[in-house]
Amino acid sequence: MHFFENILLDIGDEQSIEDDLSTFSSHLANIRHVLEKANENSLVLLDEIGTGTDPAEGSALAAAVLVSLKKQGAIVFASTHHGSLKIIANELEGFENAAMEFDNINLKPTYLFKQGIPGSSYAFEVAKRIGFTNEFFQYAENYLDTDKHKVENFLIDLETKSKKLEQQLRDANLENTRLTGLANLYQQNVDKLNTEKKEIIRKTKDDAEVYLRGVNSKIEKVIKELKESNASSEVIKKSLALVKTIKEENRNIFKEIVDLKEIKTHCTVGDFVCIKGTETRGKIIELSKDMRKAVINTGKIKMNVPVINIEQSNNVKEKAIDISDYSYNISSPQIRLDIRGEKPETAEFEVIKFIDTAYTVGLERVEILHGKGTGALKKMVVDLLKHHDQIKNFYFAPIEFGGEGITIAELK
Repeated sequence: MHFFENILLDIGDEQSIEDDLSTFSSHLANIRHVLEKANENSLVLLDEIGTGTDPAEGSALAAAVLVSLKKQGAIVFASTHHGSLKIIANELEGFENAAMEFDNINLKPTYLFKQGIPGSSYAFEVAKRIGFTNEFFQYAENYLDTDKHKVENFLIDLETKSKKLEQQLRDANLENTRLTGLANLYQQNVDKLNTEKKEIIRKTKDDAEVYLRGVNSKIEKVIKELKESNASSEVIKKSLALVKTIKEENRNIFKEIVDLKEIKTHCTVGDFVCIKGTETRGKIIELSKDMRKAVINTGKIKMNVPVINIEQSNNVKEKAIDISDYSYNISSPQIRLDIRGEKPETAEFEVIKFIDTAYTVGLERVEILHGKGTGALKKMVVDLLKHHDQIKNFYFAPIEFGGEGITIAELK
């Protein structure tokens, strides 16, 4: 928060015949007072600076005033129609242009403040809005300064392009937010699957150890019984050899079970890969030092994926053609997704993947069977379809075909 010691301004028209002050003289007298009082703790407001005299001289004096106030450290807001001042603000350090936006298609102001770009005066556009004739404008154009006209057209064109770029930036930010959400959702589910795999392998190894301990116990019992029965040394020797063979065979049963951390990869930067169990494909742009994680560039997003969850793939473009060709032979079960009995947070990932796949292969209509139940799955599906870019329309099935227990979605 900036606290000002004083606010200095030059606003309005203080001309006076009695005091021999013209419009320009009154402005100059006021500005001289501003220059005397201004410092780094001053806020200066100047309306239509440099008006009331020859435009070229008025513009030069206005520039001198602004530069002087800058040296004195004051914070200044100045309005002007002088094109040369707009150029100065663009070139000198410590100055910045701004403008009030004007809709030059509908010929009316939008009342939006735009910082960083100069504005046009829109003199001809405002005159057209008021209702001057075309003949009048032909007269005006004959007396128009060509260079000034070019600058005004440039400013109008610049503002139009700026609006388009701002809209594109907003659209890009929205799309980036949506894709980032999808990427996070994919990543969460990949991590969850990875955890489940590790748990399955750990449990299998524990079960294997229990099994082997049981086998060893039985073997030791057999050996004990052999010794107690006074069997010959030859029989005991053969029995021990058999026991050894059984142990080796049981070890080999579980030899293939390894910890996920020990799995190596032969992927390198630049390889085209896909995430297992999904249609997501991309190019590896980075690998971690331990070669266990890869950064994949897929479309507009980057995903950090464990190497164990990816496999080699063809070039993304080539693969897209394969999918498109295959879509003509798609089987009917892929038109419907059944998520009954699942938790909304788990089913959401399946629905997104299902819709993305359906859109990729060219389906026009799909069905999501969520049942009626508590309504949580139905609400999740409706909320997701409302904000999905590839959905054209969605509605519940007719009563005789399931009613509100089935949502039908039409894809773009």
